[in-house]
Amino acid sequence: MSVESEAAPGRQSLFLRLSGFYGAFFLLFGVLMPFWPVWLDHRGLGPVEIASIMAAVFWVKMIAHPLVAQIADRRSAGRKLSIVLAALALVVCLAMNGAEGFWPIALLAGLFYALHNPILPVMENIALRTVRDAGLDYGRVRLWGSISFILGTTATGAFLTGRDPDWVIWIASGTVGLILIACFAMPEVPRSQSTERANPLSLLARPDFLLFVVTAGLLQVSHAVYYAFGSIAWRDAGLDESVIGMLWGVGVVAEVLLFALAGRFARRIGPLGFLAFAAIGGMLRWPLTPLTYDPLLLVPLQCLHALTFGAAHLGAMAYLTRTIPDNVGATGQSLYYALTGGVLMGAMMPLAGALYESHGPAAYNAMGLCSALAFPGLLVLARMKPAGT
Repeated sequence: MSVESEAAPGRQSLFLRLSGFYGAFFLLFGVLMPFWPVWLDHRGLGPVEIASIMAAVFWVKMIAHPLVAQIADRRSAGRKLSIVLAALALVVCLAMNGAEGFWPIALLAGLFYALHNPILPVMENIALRTVRDAGLDYGRVRLWGSISFILGTTATGAFLTGRDPDWVIWIASGTVGLILIACFAMPEVPRSQSTERANPLSLLARPDFLLFVVTAGLLQVSHAVYYAFGSIAWRDAGLDESVIGMLWGVGVVAEVLLFALAGRFARRIGPLGFLAFAAIGGMLRWPLTPLTYDPLLLVPLQCLHALTFGAAHLGAMAYLTRTIPDNVGATGQSLYYALTGGVLMGAMMPLAGALYESHGPAAYNAMGLCSALAFPGLLVLARMKPAGT
């Protein structure tokens, strides 16, 4: 059955299934993103070791994402493949509870993310095509991922207050189980019939695609210090886990509001407009973040997450949807995630660790510079003006 034939009577069903996947997937992000560095710190790893493990996780994407996407595109089996990956990721996550020392943790973490991370671009391709063909609002689907992220950060932070950080991986294992269930519920979108097979690597020969990756990548890597050391810096400053979880949640609440409202003005702003707002947000947010540890002052800064992440994500997804052919859609998504979240973030994480070890929270200033450096790429992309952007 095609998406088109299912869309008329089943739009609500599709909305719930897609929203359920995003909710499960980003619930895990809400657990791990603020508190996995805390777990690593609890296991006795230093700042450079923590940053190195997180960098290795991002580098794993460079291999895992395109490999999985090639299989998904050629066999049109993204849902089935994601089910297998989620099941294996659950086994590895459970095994991580017994890991001690840098190398065992690093190897298991790399394997876990090699299995878990490729699920998102494969399913994102299915979701974006389903949303387009069924006439759904992507922002209103995607916001449920952000809402579950808030639940993950706040609930985990409240639970961990006064408890051993070893609970982090047990909680994460439970959320991976939810991802597995959500993958079973996702639709499988058949590949459009075509007599010619496009070469996915031809995307890398497109100057506009490469420039887009670098530009969007700068906006993504501007979060490196925040992702790796934000929670640690706040904890060292005397904020407890419940306040830290609340601060992460506030940022995502603002992101949810953007996702809920973006459909009303997305056409006027366009993909590059969203990316420009993300750059402006980063230039404000990151230099100001290390100047205060007062939660009342951190809350408005955290609200800028709606721009630094939310606007950047909406702009990137809109750009990819409008410029990448359907028959290499999963590969286009995966190349984007592999290059931005893999190569660029993998290169930035060790630098973030070295900067944080040397300068502490002042390392955020380098993140503001990354946001500013995105502007030249946006200006050139605006002149290239690929169709639909």
